[in-house]
This record gives sequence, structure tokens and C-alpha cells, in this order.
Amino acid sequence: MVIGKEQAEQVFNRYAWERRDSVARRDREGIAKVETGPLLAESQASIDLLKARAGYAGWVDSFGRPEFFIPAEKDQQGYPRSFVVTSREFAGTEQNRSSAVHYFVQDAPGGEWKATAMSWVNDRAAAPHPARTNEIGGFQLRDKEIAPLVRDAAGAVTLSPTAAADREVCGRYAKYMSFSVPDGKPESEHFVPGELTGGVVGAYNAHGEKLKLVDKWLSLEAAGGELPVVRLADGKSLVTCTFVRTDFWNARNAKFKYGSSSMGDVGAMIGGMDTWWRASTVRRSVTVSFEVPAGGGPADVVGSNALRAPVLSAEGVPR
Repeated sequence: MVIGKEQAEQVFNRYAWERRDSVARRDREGIAKVETGPLLAESQASIDLLKARAGYAGWVDSFGRPEFFIPAEKDQQGYPRSFVVTSREFAGTEQNRSSAVHYFVQDAPGGEWKATAMSWVNDRAAAPHPARTNEIGGFQLRDKEIAPLVRDAAGAVTLSPTAAADREVCGRYAKYMSFSVPDGKPESEHFVPGELTGGVVGAYNAHGEKLKLVDKWLSLEAAGGELPVVRLADGKSLVTCTFVRTDFWNARNAKFKYGSSSMGDVGAMIGGMDTWWRASTVRRSVTVSFEVPAGGGPADVVGSNALRAPVLSAEGVPR
């Protein structure tokens, strides 16, 4: 294995503890000890936001009951190396069907293992009286659960032999979700229709309709390194992609403000919830997990924070 299970447990436990402690202390350097890449950028921006919103406690998930999915060295030669952890909230019950999916990477021999991305999926069937809705940690989840992650006879997680082709879904999704509002096209030959695809496009379009004197367009770009693509028991692949989405707003003989409700995070970071703006540029961190069928065909989104994407930065032109 690329890492022993006992060491992987130590990595995960240190991560979970340091993450909670660093957020509580508003410590950007502390969280950099256990995170890297897109997840670190997202966490440090969240810490900056907590500082900007004095008195706002924020929320950090507590992860427990981890399962480790570690590749064999023969399947991950060279560096970076990585492994996957699924876990559930400490507060969850056995009926909790949602798992956080963490990706840990080691960039060089002897280097620290750090978390670089996190998503959520439903990986258990719904209970008769489910304890959770299909939204958790800022992510919307597909109702149908994914098939179990596959291990080989030695216990190593089975990686997709078509990982490079599977990851092409990232670029297709970025193109699909980049458009001028409200002209986004909900239908796409590349994705299964539903709440997490066309529904997201429709939500963006509806928001644009409310801002009739403001031009708004979205640009999505892949960010971070390649994450391991894991084979599922039904032959499909679980692919997680990380993006930076840039939202451009430009008022035409008008003005706008972000306020403190659904756009409160932007308002705090841009420098004024009651300030009127003529234009703004907001960068957000988007993470999406896909179920990619073997042999091609439309991919299905199984977890996405596209509608509640954390803010990375915000700049504006005052009115």
C-alpha cells in the first residue's frame, strides 16, 4: 500500500483535530499543516470570513467512523501519492446515509500527508425514516446511493484503469456551467438531467432574472491536481473535480448590494453589506463528484456544492 492503515488513521485523526482547532483559533497557518490545494484555499478564505464577521461562530463538521481506501504502490508509482477516506459526522446515527469523501495527498517521499479535497455522497440506502435530507455540509446530494467502493483481494482500493478518460468529465462540466445569466442551457448530452445539473443551471438563471439591470456571467475553471478515480462495484467510476468559479456582475445604469442574507459571505468579504456596487468579481470554490459510466455515456452528479459554493475572494467597484 502507498501508506499503512495505522499511519493513515493517524493522518486522518490529526487532520480532523487540527482542522477544528485551527478554525476555532482563526489560525490560517495552523490549518496549512494538514491541508493543501483547493481545500486549503477554501479553509483559509473561510477563516478570513470568520474574522470579517466578528461574533459569527461558524460551523465545522466533526468526522468519525472513517473507512480507508488505500491504493497499492503498483497502481500509484511515483508522486504525488494519494488515498481516500469516507467518514460520517460524529453526531450522525446509523441511519445517516451520507459520507464525507476526503482525498489525502503526499507530494514527495517523506513529505506530509495533507487533505486536498472533500466532497459528500450518499453511500447507503435511505432508511424508512431517514435522519438526513439530501443536503449536508453545503452539498446537495443525489438521492440514489452510489455503489460500494471496490477493493482487491489484498485490500487495496481498485483504481479506474480509464482514469484519464474519466477525468475528462471535469472539463465538460466546467464548459457546461460557464455562461451568461439567464442564458444557461439546462440540458446537456454529457450529464444526466436532474436537480444537480439542469436544476443548478435553472437556479442560476432564476437569480439572474431578478437582476434585470445587472449583467451577470459565470466562468468555471478546473483547479488543483488530479484526484484518484475509484472504481465502484457496479463498474462505474467515482470522479471528484475541484473548480474555481468566477462570478462577474456589471450594472447597466443601476447599482446593487449584497446585503446580509444569502449573500452575506460576499458582503462581508467585499467590504460592506450595505455598500452599493457598480461591478464586482467574486471567486468561489466548487467541488463536484460524478458517477462516470464505463464505456462512455452521460455522467451523473452525485454530490455538488455549486449552489452554496464557499467564497474565496471578492472585489467590487463602488457606485
